[in-house]
Amino acid sequence: MTPEKKKPFGKLLEAIERTYGSFENFKATFSKAAMERFGSGWAWLVSDENGDLKIISTPNQDVPLQLTVKPVLEIDVWEHAYYLKYQNRRAEYIENWFNLIDWEKAENIYLNPFK
Repeated sequence: MTPEKKKPFGKLLEAIERTYGSFENFKATFSKAAMERFGSGWAWLVSDENGDLKIISTPNQDVPLQLTVKPVLEIDVWEHAYYLKYQNRRAEYIENWFNLIDWEKAENIYLNPFK
């Protein structure tokens, strides 16, 4: 996370556009996964050993590592992550989360997935 507003770039942006058609479609799909996670959990952007992207969500404390994928981005949708500032406005929390992503770090993770 970073306080500077940044946008995706490089190979990660290419993979997002290849998989989801556009960054806006990716954002909508990722946000939907985060919104539809009932109760506590996570939404993840993961890549496989071929660099293919997928959006998944997991309940509670579960992580996607058992799926042989590498997390590139994740959002915590447990209430404790957003309740003090957003109360029950999870959608607003998710929207604002996109403004804090450190896309340089995400690009680095994507380019070096299994190190």
